[in-house]
Amino acid sequence: MSDLAKGVGNLFASVVEIIKGIFTTILHLFEGAVNTVIGLFKSVFNLAEGVVGFIIGNIFILGTLCAVYFGYVLYQQRQGKQPAPISRVAAKKTS
Repeated sequence: MSDLAKGVGNLFASVVEIIKGIFTTILHLFEGAVNTVIGLFKSVFNLAEGVVGFIIGNIFILGTLCAVYFGYVLYQQRQGKQPAPISRVAAKKTS
């Protein structure tokens, strides 16, 4: 009789372990889905940060080049030298 009780006890323990494993699997499935969504949002924000940084960097570089050119033109004007205008031949070639 004792072996029968042990067998029934082991059967219930096995059923409980199976149910526990199913719940653990479902929990890990939802955890993985949530982590995937969070990772996707993090990646999108990192991409946006990189794009904005790239654009701001390019604007800074273009602004610096414009400031250098403007300073050069002012320097030339103060020295009394006017930058040479574009010749008609060069203007016709580009048109």
